[in-house]
Amino acid sequence: MKLLTNYITTDMKLIITLFVFLSLLGHVSAQLLPTDPNQTPHVRCYTNEMQAEAISQNPSIVQRKQALQQAIQKHIDKARLREIGRTPNVVYRIPVVVHVVYRTSAGNVSDARVLEQIDVLTEDFRRTNSDAGNTPSTFSSIVADTEIEFCLATKDPTGNSTTGITRTQTTISNIGSTSSYYSTAAGGQTIWNPNNYLNIWVCEIGGGILGYTYTPGGAPNGADGVVIDYRYFGKTGASAPYNGGRTTTHEVGHWLNLEHIWGTSGGCSNDDGVSDTPMQTSQYGGCPSHPQSSCSSTDMFMNYMDYVNDACMNAFTLGQKSRMRSAITAARPGLITSQGCITAADDAGITAIVTPTGTICTFTFSPVVTLKNHGSNTLTSVTINYNLNGTGNNTYAWTGTLASQQAVDVTLPSLTTGISFNSFTVFTSSPNGSSDGDPSNDTRSTTFLVSSTPGLALPFFEGFESTTFPPTGWTIDNPDNSITWARSTAAAKTGSGSMFMDNWDYTANGEVDWIDLPALDFSNSSSASMTFELAYALYSATGYSDTLRVWVSGDCGVTWNKAYEKFDNALTTVSSLYTVEFIPTANDWRQETIDLTGYINNSRILIRFEHVTDYENNLHIDDVNITSVPATSVNQVVSKARFDIYPNPTSGEVFMNLMLDKQQTATVSISNSLGQVVYERTLNDVMQSSWQIDVRNQPAGLYHVTLKSNEKTITKRLVLQK
Repeated sequence: MKLLTNYITTDMKLIITLFVFLSLLGHVSAQLLPTDPNQTPHVRCYTNEMQAEAISQNPSIVQRKQALQQAIQKHIDKARLREIGRTPNVVYRIPVVVHVVYRTSAGNVSDARVLEQIDVLTEDFRRTNSDAGNTPSTFSSIVADTEIEFCLATKDPTGNSTTGITRTQTTISNIGSTSSYYSTAAGGQTIWNPNNYLNIWVCEIGGGILGYTYTPGGAPNGADGVVIDYRYFGKTGASAPYNGGRTTTHEVGHWLNLEHIWGTSGGCSNDDGVSDTPMQTSQYGGCPSHPQSSCSSTDMFMNYMDYVNDACMNAFTLGQKSRMRSAITAARPGLITSQGCITAADDAGITAIVTPTGTICTFTFSPVVTLKNHGSNTLTSVTINYNLNGTGNNTYAWTGTLASQQAVDVTLPSLTTGISFNSFTVFTSSPNGSSDGDPSNDTRSTTFLVSSTPGLALPFFEGFESTTFPPTGWTIDNPDNSITWARSTAAAKTGSGSMFMDNWDYTANGEVDWIDLPALDFSNSSSASMTFELAYALYSATGYSDTLRVWVSGDCGVTWNKAYEKFDNALTTVSSLYTVEFIPTANDWRQETIDLTGYINNSRILIRFEHVTDYENNLHIDDVNITSVPATSVNQVVSKARFDIYPNPTSGEVFMNLMLDKQQTATVSISNSLGQVVYERTLNDVMQSSWQIDVRNQPAGLYHVTLKSNEKTITKRLVLQK
């Protein structure tokens, strides 16, 4: 999630200054641990430096982190109350996907080594590690079983079976020190949804760096996970003295909101935000003997959040436990409900509604849905439940043979509706006569419009000025029930509103959202075209881009033809990257034009915008304008000039459509009852045009709207109501 506020307080500015300072000192401020003098010194953890670099590139991360810290603190306070009441904790089980991105065979770590590392994580966090007894008795009252476990994912983000391990060969040296590691297009591996998975990239980092991550809210877009150099991942085959899997334990601690035990910068006045970890001036390396002291207390150098060798760290504290668990509930709650580690024996679900969607042409229809077997058993029977407009419960007993992870389209018995705007919901139950193993994938819903009459006459214009969204006659299809097409008043090409996709907050990729226009009548057109105003910016330099498409159907949605597709630099309307939320200004828009002449002589044309998300920045659309040239016979000489104004009466927002017989100069003016001109616009070399004006600043009453062209004058009345 990307959060942005409109101001930075003095305290925030101090934080930014500190992080930028750390970034500039990055390569010298990270602790250099002694190794073979002929080798590069080891950097035990590079989290602070990577976090500082992210903030220097995008200062809004400070506000994002601050907001999350406030939420996390509330959960820490609630956790204390639960402890007073002795309410038992639920064990959190976090699905993990390990992305092995390798350049050489040595970097292609084995499945066994991955499994070994997952075991180390669970043992360390559950305090079942074999060296737990090495924790000095001084700290026996504060060490903790965090009640957090880890499992390799068994389901990928689309619900398909997985080993929880991806493997990508790359040609990029030290890919972990670049932004390419989290981009498939750039030679790495694109992140799985970080709301549902802990992503761990095992790759070549270089520079002696063992690993790094980002605390909640601090990651650049698409990088919210842990990065470990393959030489220090797992145990078998890892490089001593960092061959106990504790580099990953340390970095996952950061990912769950722990600071280094000595705080962000060290010294006896700097704290790590945990009350029961002793104050400590700086980090320890190697394997010190106990006791060691600083800040007038005994130092807990064996804590996983210090820098000692793997064999000499062995504990988290109760305070760290509370901080991490609160980070999960407040900042990463999707991990709690994630189905990433669940593979039920019997689990069926609906993955798509094929029909009805958008606009259909008959009041009686047969729904078609996609049934998928998510379970490990072959699916032989399931009940498909469905209803129209939230009433009634129709059931269909499906039987067949559907192997694990396979899908099939199922046609359901017909339904009849008597209204234009409808909703349709479908869900599964009783797979193989058993309880469903994962109810989260059972249900799909959609809205649709029934329109069996000819579509709206052209010209058609929508400027998204009404607070009602979607506009009348438009329908939205939002398959993942997440962020979708919405109205924005933050930016507009004209007027005060536009349609947009909130990619800034859309933390997923590959999700598709559609919005359909009302059916349109092209039957009396010799040519037709569509224009719309577009504003879009990229967040990342390479590897990512949202996609915009426009589809057209001439057979009531049975088939769709792609009329427009743009992504990456072809889609952007600004030259620079935006690492803050993109809110377009007046100069950030570009008009797009689509030739629709291929659909003339059809009384029901359907048009839809499709958006595919890929972690980038906001996309705005305004002033959708569809016009045509009327069809005329050879002998027809009657002028077809038209000048339309609507709505009329109006409360202040007026749309104007102009169509002339040929290109010429035209002037449009609005006069009040005293003959005073309150609006005037001259259009040069115009034949067709549509635009919107706002007369809300004028008093209520009767106005005259006049069109003057080279050939004629047309005057119409306009009633302004308050």
